[in-house]
Amino acid sequence: MTSTITLPVWLFIILLFTALLVFIRVVVFPLWASFWSARTRNVVEEVNPGLQLHMSSFNLSQRRVLADRLACDPEVEDGVRRIAAERGVSVEKTRREAWRMAWDIVPAFNPYFYFRAGYRMARSCLRSLYRLRVAFVDENTMAGVSDQAAVVFIINHRSNIDYAVANYLTASRTMLSFGVGEWSRVWPIQPLMRMTGGYFVRRDSGDPLYRLMLKRYVQLATEARVPHAIFLEGQLSPDGSVGEARLGLLSYVTERFDTANGPDLIFMPIGINYDRILEDRNMVRFSSAEFRAKGKSYVLLQGLQFAGRAAWQLIRHNRAFGYACARFGNPVSFRQWLTEANVDWAQLSRKQRYDWVTKLGNRLTADISAIVPATPVPVLARVWFDNPDLALTRQALETRFSSLCAELGKSGCHVVLVKDDEAATLDHALEHCCKRGMIVQDAEGLYRLNEADKTLAHYSGNSLTQFFEPM
Repeated sequence: MTSTITLPVWLFIILLFTALLVFIRVVVFPLWASFWSARTRNVVEEVNPGLQLHMSSFNLSQRRVLADRLACDPEVEDGVRRIAAERGVSVEKTRREAWRMAWDIVPAFNPYFYFRAGYRMARSCLRSLYRLRVAFVDENTMAGVSDQAAVVFIINHRSNIDYAVANYLTASRTMLSFGVGEWSRVWPIQPLMRMTGGYFVRRDSGDPLYRLMLKRYVQLATEARVPHAIFLEGQLSPDGSVGEARLGLLSYVTERFDTANGPDLIFMPIGINYDRILEDRNMVRFSSAEFRAKGKSYVLLQGLQFAGRAAWQLIRHNRAFGYACARFGNPVSFRQWLTEANVDWAQLSRKQRYDWVTKLGNRLTADISAIVPATPVPVLARVWFDNPDLALTRQALETRFSSLCAELGKSGCHVVLVKDDEAATLDHALEHCCKRGMIVQDAEGLYRLNEADKTLAHYSGNSLTQFFEPM
């Protein structure tokens, strides 16, 4: 037992490395999992009772459990058999493909990250970049929304930071699960999105199996009353305005609605606007297809550049991106909407349901358009919206700016005023635009749009176009 064994160095290194792996697997990982499990349970016990829309067991399920539940869903099983027969491949092969898709779609929600670490990160980042404001069409908008209903927040999509803004502003009431686009499939964004409850969506996928998996996940989450958010346009607004509704996710959440016995389905519209969005110059330079065509390396480079700028702003904490505002509209009850339209949802054909979902999408789009707030820079950009070659004195600019604020107020738009003062608001917008070079002052003291940034100014001002269109 005490005799000496001589080993070659290479064998000793292999044994040492193997022992280290076993130690990590058997000791470190279980201790780490136990530590975070305890932290997570504590957060759930502390936070959940105070939420207006409580977390369900579906929220708190492990990612593998959700993937197994989705892949073994009876409707998915039927679809797997049908698709396997259509493709002429084995059911087992199609079933394995379905499980991989399920694993790719489902989130890995972590309450501790969402309500503690993630919340603090979002708060620090957003407050360093923006002066955040929240507004309500009715101060009691959320008061009547029960956690016995399935609640879906419907949001216009101006920036990829919309996720953080919506999560941050609703964290005291609920958690939000988002459908996340393929732009975020890079490390470390992807795991962060999963931990905040994001499920991944392949836009415009023509694969029937994938569409079935995504539909069933959204339906299972809705039936479990998981509050989630949908960007109704399905993509970033290419021109700054609220675009047409894309009905895929909306049709999924409404398809299995039970008018008689199921929970009500509540749609909560939210309008978001910014003085400056992170992607504005890319949005006016490239279409969505052109931007994707540049490849992941370009997207990653742009992301790293922005991360560097954001880190610098975080250090300086000077809120150089101006104001960001989210305005909550009045909730829309799907059950009540169907009743008012005298529609028997259970008796409709698939085609008829899609027609009614189209009408619902148009209704929600109109609701969102009507509550988009006016932050200072878009209001200032409207001064030159119809005539980008205007040259204005300070007095003329003040007159036009004041007139625009009054017209927006009459149209029901919430105007974000700096210190409740129009002159201070104009000063803020001018300072912001002049620093970016979007507006210049010539030798005669006249304010003009920079020729190179006319498209950018139009993009910013177009977010308010709906308030100036003739009724």
